[in-house]
Amino acid sequence: MWDFGRAELLEPEAIGEPGKRTFRLRVRSGGDSASLWLEKEQLAALTLAIRQLLEQTNVIDDEDDAVELEGFPEPPGVEFKIGRLGIGYNESDRLVAIFAYTIEDDENASPSFSCNVTRHQCRTFAERAEQTIAGGRPICVLCGGPIEKGSHRCLRRNGHNKVQIMLDE
Repeated sequence: MWDFGRAELLEPEAIGEPGKRTFRLRVRSGGDSASLWLEKEQLAALTLAIRQLLEQTNVIDDEDDAVELEGFPEPPGVEFKIGRLGIGYNESDRLVAIFAYTIEDDENASPSFSCNVTRHQCRTFAERAEQTIAGGRPICVLCGGPIEKGSHRCLRRNGHNKVQIMLDE
């Protein structure tokens, strides 16, 4: 298990063109770095869980100085594909814990990776994650499927009508 303790950096990243993007969480703590690969849906679920946790705990955030690190180390010290994610909250320290499990981890296994981040870092992460997710292909409002290059065969219309969608370029 990798326990990064208090992380200086937690940020989402999308690599590639919309429709062919891969996603990862980049984490840095001291001299340690991790690239945790995940699906877009997992990133969206983590973002939603973080937003809900911040609302439920309803504590005034301390302002942190944002850490801007130049160049993320490649290759990172830790790298794996996430199977499951979890979060928790330490009330006394007012830190959010992020837990990641590999795709090989048993359902009852301890997390393969953990780190702690401040509430302010979580808010910044959630904003960036939402921007990252929104930067992909637009979604059809009828069926929820992705719209490819201005046209889309909508399943809600039985896939018979090819609907032209005008996108802002």
